[in-house]
Amino acid sequence: MQQRYVERKDRETVLQMELRYLAQDEKHLSRELYEVCFPEDTEEFVNYYYEQKCKDNEILVLEEHEKVYAMIHLNPFTVSMNQNSCRVHYIVAVATDESCRRRGYMLELMNQAFHDLYGRKEPFTFLIPANPDYYYSCGFEYWESQLKLKQDQGDIWQGQKVAAAKKEDCRELALFSNEVLGNRFDLYVEKDEAYYQRLILEQKSQNGQIVVMRETSRENGRPEGAVSGIFGFDRECGVEIREPIMRTSCTEYVHPLMMGRIIHLESFCAAMKSREPVEINTEIRDTMIPENNGCYRIRIDENGGRAVRIHSHEPELSMDIAEIGQLLFHKMRIYINEIV
Repeated sequence: MQQRYVERKDRETVLQMELRYLAQDEKHLSRELYEVCFPEDTEEFVNYYYEQKCKDNEILVLEEHEKVYAMIHLNPFTVSMNQNSCRVHYIVAVATDESCRRRGYMLELMNQAFHDLYGRKEPFTFLIPANPDYYYSCGFEYWESQLKLKQDQGDIWQGQKVAAAKKEDCRELALFSNEVLGNRFDLYVEKDEAYYQRLILEQKSQNGQIVVMRETSRENGRPEGAVSGIFGFDRECGVEIREPIMRTSCTEYVHPLMMGRIIHLESFCAAMKSREPVEINTEIRDTMIPENNGCYRIRIDENGGRAVRIHSHEPELSMDIAEIGQLLFHKMRIYINEIV
């Protein structure tokens, strides 16, 4: 990224703030702003976040003399999107120092982040909005088809052994989770051994744990000791069972908590599939990522999708990036419920 500066007016003085990514050994410089803007997070959780999540994330900041005035954290995830593995970034810890708010600094950061993610051909990004109206203006829309799982009561514990997950369980938990989620959803976070190792530490920072359920007999047609369910358990906000993943005894319900935004339209469409074929010729308007602007023929069916640029003086439709995003995200059953 080329060196960039943004003017900051402080009474009679015009100062130059640098817009850049923090190096790994500089990420701690953002912690002061994090703690001021997110006082609800406990010290234990913030310690976990900066020790674990900041190992591989990117922190884009506006800073002056090693003081961070505004920031966006880009946390990486690999998602399965219609059985295609895609690298995407989850936007978290969006924050601006109180003295610098409503001056357009966050828009500068968001524009730079979108530009960089587009350059990597990432299909989309997502976040949990603190102020939905602001993110609407950036091309985000709520995931109306986002789902959560609720653990059914009754005889769920019958024939099950329950224990806190250990480090040596993590590979098995990842395989189980990917199998169960892959059978139910079109868009979900792909898990690996490192994911669950980190999640155990995250739950511990919230005075909780990851719980694993195992079969105690072969009655269900699976080997004794096989994983049959996973859920998180924490006491930070009272006793709470979170994100159960089970072969059975789970009910789905719609829970549109997150907002998503298409970043690279052609990459997004290439990862799409649809049980009902889609074919549209449309103009796309994107004020923040002008590279997406133009006319496209978009075709999606059960075998895959494609967006091809076309020359058309009179396209059938004209849509902004949020509208096409809402249309295409809604065609997927989404299960993404990460905290950070």
